[in-house]
Amino acid sequence: MPDIDTHAISSTGTNWVAFSGGPDSVCLLHLLIAAGLSRRIHVVHVDHGLDDQSAARAERAVEIAADMGMDCSVERLDPLQPRGAGGPEAVARHARYARLQTLIQPGDHVLTAHHADDQVETVLLRLLRGAGPDGLRGMQPLRRLAPGWLGRPLLAWTRGEILEYLRRNELDYLHDPTNRDLSLDRNYLRHRVLPEIARRWPGYRSSILQSCRWQGAAARSMNVEARRTFEQLARTRGHSGETTLDAADWLALEAEQGFAVIRAWCADEAIGAPPTRPLSEFRAQCASARPDRQPVLDWPDARLHAWGGHLWLDHKPVVPGGWQCAWPDGNRCRLPVGGSLAWSGVARGEIGRHWHLSNPPRGARLRLHADGPAREVSELMREAGIPPWRRHAYPALSIDGRLCAVGVDWMDARFAERLARSGSRLEWRQRPTALLP
Repeated sequence: MPDIDTHAISSTGTNWVAFSGGPDSVCLLHLLIAAGLSRRIHVVHVDHGLDDQSAARAERAVEIAADMGMDCSVERLDPLQPRGAGGPEAVARHARYARLQTLIQPGDHVLTAHHADDQVETVLLRLLRGAGPDGLRGMQPLRRLAPGWLGRPLLAWTRGEILEYLRRNELDYLHDPTNRDLSLDRNYLRHRVLPEIARRWPGYRSSILQSCRWQGAAARSMNVEARRTFEQLARTRGHSGETTLDAADWLALEAEQGFAVIRAWCADEAIGAPPTRPLSEFRAQCASARPDRQPVLDWPDARLHAWGGHLWLDHKPVVPGGWQCAWPDGNRCRLPVGGSLAWSGVARGEIGRHWHLSNPPRGARLRLHADGPAREVSELMREAGIPPWRRHAYPALSIDGRLCAVGVDWMDARFAERLARSGSRLEWRQRPTALLP
């Protein structure tokens, strides 16, 4: 049997074993216990709630872990809708990793039981979807999963070796009926396509894995060049320090080089890169869009915008489209868009009784100077370089029904005068970088 890859396992943090109760995860958990790592692992089962039997499978997974002397916690997700890039498999995978990310701390690893046969299937599926060298090198033993890491200690094991290990050690495991669902791409490839390939080319697995290694070398070389190009195209936005890309320069690159630059950018931000096909469609939209259009590429990890001659990368979750709240008792109000507004100085009641916050109302106006005209807030934001899709995130403060401020950057002249006269101050603490003007 191959050795378990210890480089994929955290030596200092907690190792969260993603435990389905199937043969692969049972093998992984047993190997970790046999290696004396019981005290540094936490077993967790994610129940997607996709069918009537998922809760029963979760209970059985807990029992199997208990038989090996380990407690297993269950994370239950809302039933998933099969939408998004990559189909239901990709949506479920993203939801699973998103939940696991909420559990881990810096230095922790999420451990999955992906093996060599999974690697072959992954590479073939990516090839069919038009992936480049970075995708065709396959899954890596260790990759970033903020705030920790994702480790795959069993990539050197085949499915046959895993089943033999289970047989030798008389280990029980779950049979997931969804593994026979041929409407799922991976299952169709596994049960219909690969058996035919194996009959014609019995050594296909080792050949594909060798190609993965070649693609890995090509990807590393391409990524070095992409990093260099990214640094040439990157622009720092104002005092926020946010990075954008020059859109015209990006479109001037060859398509594949441009895609590699986006992947380098995503790696910088510790987020998953978009799939190649939607990225190609986004590039075509950018090339043909009128100046007043704003092409958008949306994928589970982030959102890419083209606006004002630049590309903008927004992390998710995206700020809510409409929100409002009353300022609670006290001098601080937490904002759903990030951070909080803090008041200092005279008692707020001396300024007004009813303090209310919301996203800026449509057509809202502010008179910034006592002797000047009232101006539309959207125009003020445009002049400050705030992208249109972020403008609704700014907190609009109304006191006794009168709009007094939007964020802390635009204030009604009378309100600003009262602040100055009373020695009071309104601050936006822990403000998101993306919402700096």
